[in-house]
Amino acid sequence: MKESKHWLVCLDLSNMDEILIGYTAFLTSIIKPKTITFFHTVESGPTALEIVEQFPEIESEEEFMDLIRNELQEKVSGHFDDNSTEIRIVLKQGKPTDQIIDASNLLEPDLILMGKKIGYAGEGVVPRRIIKYVASSIMLVPENSRYELNSVIVPVDFSEQSAKAVQTATSLVNGGNVTAQHIYRYRAQFFPYTLSDEEKRDVDKKIEKKMMEFKDKHDISDNVNFTLTLHKKGKVADEVYNQTVKEQADLIIISSKSKKLSSIVSHDFTDKMVDYAFGVPLLVQKNPEKHRKFLKSLFGD
Repeated sequence: MKESKHWLVCLDLSNMDEILIGYTAFLTSIIKPKTITFFHTVESGPTALEIVEQFPEIESEEEFMDLIRNELQEKVSGHFDDNSTEIRIVLKQGKPTDQIIDASNLLEPDLILMGKKIGYAGEGVVPRRIIKYVASSIMLVPENSRYELNSVIVPVDFSEQSAKAVQTATSLVNGGNVTAQHIYRYRAQFFPYTLSDEEKRDVDKKIEKKMMEFKDKHDISDNVNFTLTLHKKGKVADEVYNQTVKEQADLIIISSKSKKLSSIVSHDFTDKMVDYAFGVPLLVQKNPEKHRKFLKSLFGD
């Protein structure tokens, strides 16, 4: 991620734009992409008609698009005052989700940034679909994101993908705090039988051994803090949230879905994390080459 070339930032003409543009500008102080494309979809149908009705002086579709482009340009220029990064404004018409997916497949950005409006019903539906159908890494930025990057939480399942997420975290904080959190639980037993204390200790030791093997195999820095969290009940994402609050973390990084997942990090872990209102940015990191091959196997050319 430190060698990013192209970012795609998805705007929607809401108050979220100012936050998302501001956070993007902050992120360029840590990572300097060559190009940032600010992308907006003008929805067809009733929504577009309502917008047009607010500007009766507009006589053509071209004037309407120019108006939106100028508004976005004004927002963006207030945060980017140098020429070290190429800035593009791109407008499309149609359904936002479809257009974002098409733009990602065409432009192949290293990173897609989207706003996350905490508390809105169904807010996770669009990001979940986009995450599923694009090969790029995606960062979801909530309204109350801080312009800081001193502490990062990385949920890990001891896979190669999660090791790469840890490495990304260490490269971003530049000497700050990185906590790799492994969440596990004791295997379910037939009621009323439960694990004995000795059996529980045996499970704990096996998890600790896996942790050490993971650190050695992937040459994880000793500066990375590891925490093993026993999950007893409730949402798995609650455990990540509690750790985020404890560490006062500025970012959470999760790896893309792995074929070798632990029992606790199930196939829908990413979806649950995307839906959760963490209050800090969430980066879903992917291996674009592998994901493109996966999408090609599903849909062909």
